[in-house]
Amino acid sequence: MKFAFMSFTTPDKTLKETLDIAKKYGYDGVEPRAQLGHSHGVELEATVEERKEIKRVFEGEGIECACIATSIMYCSTIEEKREKEIELTKMFIDLAVDTGCKRIRVFGGTPEIPISYEEAIKIVAEALSKISAYAEKNKVYICLETHDFFSRADIAASSVKMVKSPYIKINWDIMHPFTKMMTIEEAFTELKGLIEHCHIHDGTYDKARVPKLALMGEGEIPYNIAVRLLQNSGYTGYLSGEYINAWPPEVVLPHDIEVLKSYM
Repeated sequence: MKFAFMSFTTPDKTLKETLDIAKKYGYDGVEPRAQLGHSHGVELEATVEERKEIKRVFEGEGIECACIATSIMYCSTIEEKREKEIELTKMFIDLAVDTGCKRIRVFGGTPEIPISYEEAIKIVAEALSKISAYAEKNKVYICLETHDFFSRADIAASSVKMVKSPYIKINWDIMHPFTKMMTIEEAFTELKGLIEHCHIHDGTYDKARVPKLALMGEGEIPYNIAVRLLQNSGYTGYLSGEYINAWPPEVVLPHDIEVLKSYM
């Protein structure tokens, strides 16, 4: 397995500065969070020349663009909104190709009005189906995150399985199914064979089951079990740290990678 972190840890750093931090602490990749104004420049607005430079910087520093994390959501009951997100996904696929990235993170999201899980699964699967051919053509994985209305692993997996495409996969955010009372083993069983990317962040819970971020090993989520299951399955992708409004890089990055390596 490889290690990365999302640009939430370095939102004000340039791409080069972020990659320098990754090298300092022994990370293999960086995950740019797009659409939120971070300073890395890996955005749809990047020009042809800027995209070439982004690719050159990643290659020159020996750090991989682990995944481009987007804000794209498909679970809208309004067809026009869904079509807009589908076209946006294709634009991000182009950005990934231009910058040398193999993965894009997307969300199922939450519908505007109450609908059943069965309806939501179908809506997202239909959207992913419309993207699958373009993803396959460009060899870019579209990774649906276990998040929002799709936090449970079985719900997210159902949409992906309906598409039957080798390039429509899962981004296992390990916290969210656990928050929804699924054990690590239960979530992994639902997702096995579909996982292309993983988001990591430990946490503690209040009485209402609301999580609060914690440094790896200091929370309640048994990441040692997740790491073992992923290793035994032959997973060779990333464990990518997503720390939103949490700690400075010099606090979280060396700590979490050391703990995760101890689990391995």
